[in-house]
Amino acid sequence: MDFLAPIQNSIHSLDLVLRTHHSIPEIPNLLNRTVLLGGKRLRPALCFLMGQALHVSAHKMEPFARAAEFTHSASLAHDDVVDSANTRRHQRTINAQSSNKKAVLAGDLLLARVMVELSQQGDVDIIQDLSLVVEDLVNGEWLQMDLRGKTETSPEQLIEVSKRKTASLMAWCCKVAARLSPQSTPELLTLASDFGENLGIAFQIMDDVIDFSSHGEKDYAKDIKEGLVNYVIADVLKHSPHLKSQVQSILGQAETQHWPWTEEDLLLSVENMRAFAKIYLDKASESLAELKRRVTPITPNISVLPSLSLSQETTLSDFTDVSLLQKSQESFESLEALIAYMILRQN
Repeated sequence: MDFLAPIQNSIHSLDLVLRTHHSIPEIPNLLNRTVLLGGKRLRPALCFLMGQALHVSAHKMEPFARAAEFTHSASLAHDDVVDSANTRRHQRTINAQSSNKKAVLAGDLLLARVMVELSQQGDVDIIQDLSLVVEDLVNGEWLQMDLRGKTETSPEQLIEVSKRKTASLMAWCCKVAARLSPQSTPELLTLASDFGENLGIAFQIMDDVIDFSSHGEKDYAKDIKEGLVNYVIADVLKHSPHLKSQVQSILGQAETQHWPWTEEDLLLSVENMRAFAKIYLDKASESLAELKRRVTPITPNISVLPSLSLSQETTLSDFTDVSLLQKSQESFESLEALIAYMILRQN
């Protein structure tokens, strides 16, 4: 993924090993070899890219990138219990290795450590923002549970679940960078948050498209097997309502291999959902363009510089940190590339 190039070192050096002297060793050991191992690291990437774009150093963003991945991993531990999942990323889940009760407790511990580590950073607003994200994750999972086993699932319901379960944390990753930016304003916070939210919604739509891809990491029609009508199947049923009873009969049937829709039905809805995702990616692109326009070059305060004799040719721009500006430009370009990648992603 070329969009990671400017932050590759930051991603590789990010410490995602849970260490705590306050808990039973079995719990962090279990987390470190399951949900904290592997993954796309998309949320830390968003923290670093948006941070660099908004003139926040990678070093300053590190604890927040770690918090984002820990929060995401805690939600995975809980989701695997709800979904009765035995494997994730080709590894046995926490609940499969221990029990459902222990998996829930392990996820709780991870969230507790996030709050401890964030409190050490001393910014109450950032902690409050993430607390609201955790609330969104709970509500999103609750809403999704209510949709399980139902073919009567509307796009509006799916968007609400996506906003809470997926987009809320991505929005936080971008918003925290805007909070830490030396150019932070309420408008900057809104733009960064909007970018992350729209990117997150598009990510989830495309995740549902990948549910029917032979190149994806997930099992074919995994959502259907778990009892969920996703974006693609909701669109199939919109255009072929006569299939509802047949889809209803296979919801939650893990061994299902016979599908009521035709290949043509599926391909049409897949393309429809790619177009639907693009609507949100276009919104993300608009927010990003406005962010880029508002982020002005950072120049040092002349009053704290040694006494200088400025010639007529010397201007403030001569003291601009060229490296900082270059990194910001590269990160904006990478975020633009991330938008393009989203519509093409295969896993």
